[in-house]
Amino acid sequence: MNYYSWELFRYSLPLKEPLQMLGQVLNKREGLILRLSEIPFRSSTAEIFGEGEIAPLPSLHPESLSQAESQIQEYLCSSSKAKHSSEFLFGSVRFGLDMAFRNLTQSLQESTERNYMSAGNEIFKENIAVNGLISTSGKKLELECEHLQNIGFKTIKIKVGRRTVQEDIERVRNACKILDDDISLRLDANRSWEWEEALDFAHALKDCSIEYCEEPLREFQKLEELHKQTGIPLALDETLWNNPNPHFLPKKGVKSLIIKPGIIGTWESTKFWSAYAEKNKMDLVLSSSFESGLGLHWIALMAATMSRKQTAVGLDTIKYFEHDLIDPPFRVINGSYTFPAQRPRTNAKYLQKISEGNSKLETETYV
Repeated sequence: MNYYSWELFRYSLPLKEPLQMLGQVLNKREGLILRLSEIPFRSSTAEIFGEGEIAPLPSLHPESLSQAESQIQEYLCSSSKAKHSSEFLFGSVRFGLDMAFRNLTQSLQESTERNYMSAGNEIFKENIAVNGLISTSGKKLELECEHLQNIGFKTIKIKVGRRTVQEDIERVRNACKILDDDISLRLDANRSWEWEEALDFAHALKDCSIEYCEEPLREFQKLEELHKQTGIPLALDETLWNNPNPHFLPKKGVKSLIIKPGIIGTWESTKFWSAYAEKNKMDLVLSSSFESGLGLHWIALMAATMSRKQTAVGLDTIKYFEHDLIDPPFRVINGSYTFPAQRPRTNAKYLQKISEGNSKLETETYV
């Protein structure tokens, strides 16, 4: 165990317009930033620190922001970490804690061994493709498809399941008419449909070229049968959170695994699913839980180092923010994210410090 100095901040980022997310309307995105420093390196002018983001999303994470805040403060202040192992922390808390530790380790090594873009001794490309995200309908959907295609996106994901099945069929058909053949089309239903609805949807789109449909059924046990009857390629997302034992997961017809590190937790737990996907010849698609640019950059870093086959990541949520939390800000340009030369750091003007202290922490899980 080592001694660390820590600071905990709150942030609140306004959205460009109210956003409906999983049954809730969001006007702002709130979260926490944990900043860690090794005490021997700590001084009033110290720049060597690691930052991690803890930002449970309402209706997506089982924990609330207030619960996550209480838990991370209890963990940091507890005199006995053995009775409060990180294994039992909320997913969002483990994600932020792991990120802070790893960023700190990289910060300490940057001036001598390597820069921040070689996390875990794995070197990766300078940029990574991002899938454009669409949730609108009608003329707006058509305009968004044209816009995303024109500015360089090669993969586009459409949210379905929030309207009637027939409306969604028409939305997808319209997109297929607009998008060029070299654009990959992904669909995300968020477990919205019963069997007959999913069956009708899949049959109606047999002539459309779809990379995959993510979680079309409320009962994941029927996914393989849906693929058998319709041929629709599938992707797992929510099923992975609720069934962490891969032995019980469907495999036939599953083309991709959608991993949200902000829910799964740590770098190592994400890497476990990366290895599982490779072993079963599935694509790995890392996706956000609507984090700020700090979390998005970290997920992009994971994606760029873990998978041999680079697939477009789900990080287009940054476009909904009025401004970012970090410098340099997270930007998607020409359908991809280019890693900046310097490690992104949070902008102090967007942070409100809520607590600080010193703590003896176990680091073996994180470095």
